[in-house]
Amino acid sequence: MSDKTGDLMNRLTSTESAEDLDHYLEEIRDKYPKDFSSYIKAVLADKGMSIADMQKKSGIDRTYIYQIMDGSKHPGRDKIIAIAIACNMNLTECQRALEIAQEGILYAKSRRDSLIIYAINKKMSIMELNGLLEQYSLASLA
Repeated sequence: MSDKTGDLMNRLTSTESAEDLDHYLEEIRDKYPKDFSSYIKAVLADKGMSIADMQKKSGIDRTYIYQIMDGSKHPGRDKIIAIAIACNMNLTECQRALEIAQEGILYAKSRRDSLIIYAINKKMSIMELNGLLEQYSLASLA
């Protein structure tokens, strides 16, 4: 996960031959996670965290976290956001997690999403985010 998407896009758009394209596609084939649990595992590895660390910080039930991580459960949007915050993801990483899970990225025109974006950028905890959401009479993370 160390290559930046912009760098990959530059390489791809500067590819001029079918041979170069084949080489690029072979290089990225199994390098980037395609499902939510693989993405989270890669983020945890990058950040030196364990699933147990993430579970404790997220406040999500231990059994449910392990079901998410083995791919047998598919979390909803709020659980994904809680996992992202627990993993200390930045906004780009959180948006990618939401995209991979097909749960819709955070939208700056939404009041609730705006507060979540603010909290992620300020590295707030889930408890702090829920307090902020409550202050604005919006639903806390489920």
